Amino acid sequence: MHRTLTVAALLSLAACTVERTPDKVLNPRDPSQVERRDAEQDVGAHVGAFLQALARGDRGQAVSAMSPVMDTYVVGVDGNEGRPRFGADGLAAAVAELQVQPGALARTPDLRVQADPQRGTAWFAGFVEMFPATGGVPERMRMSGVFGRREGEWRLLQLHLSRPEAPPAAAPAATAPDSAAPNPRPDADAAPPAGG
Repeated sequence: MHRTLTVAALLSLAACTVERTPDKVLNPRDPSQVERRDAEQDVGAHVGAFLQALARGDRGQAVSAMSPVMDTYVVGVDGNEGRPRFGADGLAAAVAELQVQPGALARTPDLRVQADPQRGTAWFAGFVEMFPATGGVPERMRMSGVFGRREGEWRLLQLHLSRPEAPPAAAPAATAPDSAAPNPRPDADAAPPAGG
């Protein structure tokens, strides 16, 4: 059991990293490019810490990992039932709606983070899967948000969580035409005229 949890913990840490911008893309003499990369890594670290705390079952730590401001606007997976939610309390209410068992494995296969440090803004988006340690149905959701730099720190300004919609039911497969059914175009089946 301990070995399974250790493997799950190592996999979750590997799955929640934000890829570093290759050095060959960055100009080491251009501080703005280096600053952008560092900002993206900082925001990615906030998101990763949020997901890891959720996976451990520590919802309070998940909220503080995102560093929300008082007027952070939060939309939870149930759409807030038409009521606005703000700040740490709003984020805590949204987190409480998630069906995540403690000890889950968090996976973010397509997390994207982009930052504009000169403007003090950054955004992230990705698909999240929380796999229960004991098996069962994972919690799947889309997550996106905006961070702003406040007093030198990246703070959450907006968060949107939603469950992906189930794909529409497949239409029944078309059946082969019945040879006994009347042909709507009998002339199409006629042999071509001779000599022609």
